[in-house]
Amino acid sequence: MPQSSNIEQHYEALLGSHYTWMMGGLERCLADARQLVERTGIGRPPLAAPVLDLGCGPGYHARTLAERGRRVIAVDLSETCLRELRELCAGLDVVPVHADLLDAGAYEQHGPFAAVVCVGDTLTHLEIRDQVLRLLELAQRLLAPDGALVVEFREQPGELIAADAVLPLRAERDRIMQCVLHFERDRVWVTDVLYEWTGDAWKCTKSSYPKLRLTSGEIVREAEARGLRLAWSETRAGRRVLLLRKGDTPGT
Repeated sequence: MPQSSNIEQHYEALLGSHYTWMMGGLERCLADARQLVERTGIGRPPLAAPVLDLGCGPGYHARTLAERGRRVIAVDLSETCLRELRELCAGLDVVPVHADLLDAGAYEQHGPFAAVVCVGDTLTHLEIRDQVLRLLELAQRLLAPDGALVVEFREQPGELIAADAVLPLRAERDRIMQCVLHFERDRVWVTDVLYEWTGDAWKCTKSSYPKLRLTSGEIVREAEARGLRLAWSETRAGRRVLLLRKGDTPGT
């Protein structure tokens, strides 16, 4: 399948039900989503066409966009995340789609799209680089004229020494989460380790999945070769954010 089965299994076994907590809680996640939407301008009028949210997760960006009057097609492979999205976006014009990111047949009938959003490190979840190129081609094809693609991902240009590759994510009295990174040439393996206090003992759950090691330079180069021009680039909370426009002129 285009998106690694390791990812789907990992989210269903561990990460999906703890993701919002791990990221600091719902209000923080929504605040981060609002900041990104405002910074990129994809929530501003006029925007008659819908927005495609690829790898929508629990729905922070979908809700933010829908609250601004946008219709959002929200695609994710994790049914656990989509259940949270349905609750978070209840009453809003958000269409959840349980599908692989590259399964265009599951959502392209809703296009063309004013914007395609692929944020939260989703891009690195693809299995091989050719699939990243396919996603860029897909976005270019599905975008309306002057539409925008927003991608966000964590660059991993350098490797960490063993001790620094163990990263604390969040800790509370009854729940602790950390991740361990293992670097290969083209990808990094992420092992999430969750400890939960059951009342008389600690329960430990572990699961691993791979992420591609991507750079902003290669993404911009491949996007421009496919008719998507860089409008701006910045680093935000340790992740690179790129705003690419269809038919636009190169920016800085």
